[in-house]
Amino acid sequence: MGFLTGLSAVLAFRTVPTTILITIIYAAIFSALLITDQLPSVPKRTQGLDFQQAYRDLHEVAARPHPFNSHANVLVRSYILNRVEDIASSYDHVSVDFDLSSNASWASGLLSTNPYAVYYESDNVLVKVEGSDKEYQESGGLLLSAHWDSVSTAPGATDDGMGVVTLLSMVKYFAENRPSRTVVFNINNGEEDGLNGAHAFMEHPWVNITDTFLNLEGAAAGGRPLLFRATSRAPLVSWSTSRPHANVITGDAFSRGFIRSGTDYSVYEQAGLKGLDFAFYRGRSRYHTKYDSIPGMSSDKSKNALWAMMEGTLASSLVLANDVKGKTRTESVGQGSEPVYFDLFGAIMILFTFQTLWIVNIVLLTVGPVILLMLVYFEHIIRVTSRIRSGYYRAVNGDVHFENFMARASADIKYFLKGFWVWSKFWTALLLGVGFQILLVVGYAKLNPFVIHTHPWLVLVSALSLAYLTTVLALTFPLTKHGVVPAPEQQKLSVLLHQYVLTWVLLVYTTSVVPLGRTYFITAWNAVVLLGAVLACVEGMAGARGYEDEEEIASQRHHVRGVRYDAVGTAENGHQDSENGHQRVDVIEETEPTEVTPLIAQHGQPARSSEEQGAIGWWIAQLLVVVPLPVILASHIAVIMLFAMNQTLIDGTSPFGVYGVVSMLALLIVLPLAPFSMNMHRWLNSIVLLIFVLSTLYTYLAFPFSQETPLKVYFAQSVDLDTSRVVTALSGPRQFLSTVIIPRFPSAYNQALDCTDAPDMLGLQTCKWEVGDAFVPSPGGSERYYGQGPMSKWVTTSIKRTGPNSARIKVQGLNTRSCTLQFSGKGVKSFHLSGDGGKGLQGGSEVPEDGLEQIRLWSRDWEKEFEVDVDFAGSEDEKATGRVSCGWAEYESATVGGGRTGGKIPSLEEVLLFLPEWAVVTKSSAALFDAGWGFEI
Repeated sequence: MGFLTGLSAVLAFRTVPTTILITIIYAAIFSALLITDQLPSVPKRTQGLDFQQAYRDLHEVAARPHPFNSHANVLVRSYILNRVEDIASSYDHVSVDFDLSSNASWASGLLSTNPYAVYYESDNVLVKVEGSDKEYQESGGLLLSAHWDSVSTAPGATDDGMGVVTLLSMVKYFAENRPSRTVVFNINNGEEDGLNGAHAFMEHPWVNITDTFLNLEGAAAGGRPLLFRATSRAPLVSWSTSRPHANVITGDAFSRGFIRSGTDYSVYEQAGLKGLDFAFYRGRSRYHTKYDSIPGMSSDKSKNALWAMMEGTLASSLVLANDVKGKTRTESVGQGSEPVYFDLFGAIMILFTFQTLWIVNIVLLTVGPVILLMLVYFEHIIRVTSRIRSGYYRAVNGDVHFENFMARASADIKYFLKGFWVWSKFWTALLLGVGFQILLVVGYAKLNPFVIHTHPWLVLVSALSLAYLTTVLALTFPLTKHGVVPAPEQQKLSVLLHQYVLTWVLLVYTTSVVPLGRTYFITAWNAVVLLGAVLACVEGMAGARGYEDEEEIASQRHHVRGVRYDAVGTAENGHQDSENGHQRVDVIEETEPTEVTPLIAQHGQPARSSEEQGAIGWWIAQLLVVVPLPVILASHIAVIMLFAMNQTLIDGTSPFGVYGVVSMLALLIVLPLAPFSMNMHRWLNSIVLLIFVLSTLYTYLAFPFSQETPLKVYFAQSVDLDTSRVVTALSGPRQFLSTVIIPRFPSAYNQALDCTDAPDMLGLQTCKWEVGDAFVPSPGGSERYYGQGPMSKWVTTSIKRTGPNSARIKVQGLNTRSCTLQFSGKGVKSFHLSGDGGKGLQGGSEVPEDGLEQIRLWSRDWEKEFEVDVDFAGSEDEKATGRVSCGWAEYESATVGGGRTGGKIPSLEEVLLFLPEWAVVTKSSAALFDAGWGFEI
């Protein structure tokens, strides 16, 4: 008996064993996830890649901001060109093409709210490493792509300096280790201003060599790079890196429009190539700012981030470039061929098609309920039969003779309410969980919406602890008078069945309404809950302890042939403590004899304790089946989403969306423990309550920004050449912009602020103010106008009507490669530029019926005169109005050490100098300042 008692204390479904095992499982999962989520250190052996040379290259490429429209950009281009030409000079199978002939025009598309078109002239640096297999020298090749330009406010260490130096390393590697298939490198320019370099590459003949691509990008500023998205399943086969980091949820977010930014991947995919997008995604607060630099990261972080990109690129490229059997090119066809993929702890990559997921869903939706209904029915029949044989119903009915009608009716009502609560408590817990999470989200959105920017882990801890409390407290109510949950095995089965219903309904929804690959989590959750419920039913059919109703196990009565005997707990035998596992012993005390008392005394066995019941072993198998896998999958998704979204509020993302996703994922992480939560220790519940209170109070009150995680504000300046009026514009959160930040700037003293809602940036505002002569910018450039030249010479233009509804517009800017035609009266239905060869718009580009509102012009040469013939949409009698302007992106502090031609933007220098340490500036558009003339035709 002592052995069984000890075994029950350790292995039975009781408070202490359950709490310990669940705590170990969650702690192990979270610890493993956090450890494997760290950046890998640079190994001593770098698999044939010259890491030290790559790191030296990064110092050259990311020495200073180098946007397309800057002379620093030309310096970086020259460095890259010299590097690849030096490599190619030693190998006959390596060739370089400095592309100064391709140009392209395309339109934004019919669905664009502000339709525009682009004309761009290439200066891409292209490298071709000819494959050793003649069959794949002119076709079936691999395209590796990255862009060397940065934005005007960032040196671009991660966006996309690390991608560029990785490609330089790969040029050297493939030159020394010739691949089977030809590899083309598109080290392109102009990506930041509209994916321009990728569009221009589509006009180059080398594009016809390739059918698969790998694009390297920086969609944030460091951390662990992620396989952002994939066009199809076949190229994913190549993702065999030793530390895979990938999840289909990011690809679904792009395809559904939840992520609005773009990379060169979009251009290649639209052209019909198959491939992958590999990018940094963490640290959006430092993205496109001065902190996206080598000094902006610690030495170890910058080196480790660079190695992570190099290692992943090498592993995938080797497979794609040497696949002579076509495994990475052979695609599944038809509906459902989209890939579903995710990694587990950075150790293994899971990959299958959506069609496979759909088939599994259908099987689970149809077969699962049938199996479970049969088992539940058999379990119920076996339990009822057991009760009949034990005399339970006779005993209960015998009590009727000793109870009045009202007492019996009251007992029946009590029994009904207790049964109703047992079968509804899971849904009550779910509703409470959702309701309180909504309140938590509203609290964050109203009281401190940006706190997740700096404290994402605390926000997640707050949501997790709240989800735990609402789940556990609802499912453990009510307790017996001894402080334990009655019939725990029966309640566990009840919760498992209701959890299965929930996952089944979700599976129906994700299969029929939202057929997306990211719903693989629901499939896995439904499958393990089904298996856990099957085990629980088998446990019940086996007669395991803990399935008895409270009347069977908690009654202090003993019946012999319809006569009641009372079981009394004796003091000498002690009282069981529900928390320490001791066993309470009851003795039978006979009542006063009556006329129905048997003549010969009949002694039965003592009734079992009512304090803690639970079968030995069964629950462990069920917990290991039901809990770990859903928690692992949901936790992986939570980490990716948390760090992909936590700093997007400063870009105009809704706080309700960000905090809502965190709360939803917190519920999904906690809900798998619901069937076992009734046995969680009260001390653990108290600790979690304390964690919730402290984390929530802190995150509601903490200041949301720091120097490590700064607030981004968006700068732009505009010069009206008609009036010589210069206006500075700054965009940011209304809570800080006009009241805290702008009053710091001398140029804004005693100036009227015009603050309005920022276009396309939810929750942000744009404030404008006119500045004086000391803050007038200068384009720099030629010796004649070096410094502060006459504004009228910055942009020269002529406009001439060439037909009833057409015109020719000429524009030239001083010391710039970028000009813009803006149309506000009526749109442009077609256009062409002098010298573009009459190619027209690229395939897939369409102009909306109302015409284009803007034409963006980019030249490879400085101070080029653009000559544009336009045909207007609309009536011939209607006037065409608009603005002709050019833009600039050079300023003094960004040209230290190279690229200086006299460009100045005093207002930007003022912002850089006077911003608080917890804020940083970034560009609002391609041009830091523009200058233009209005026109009317």
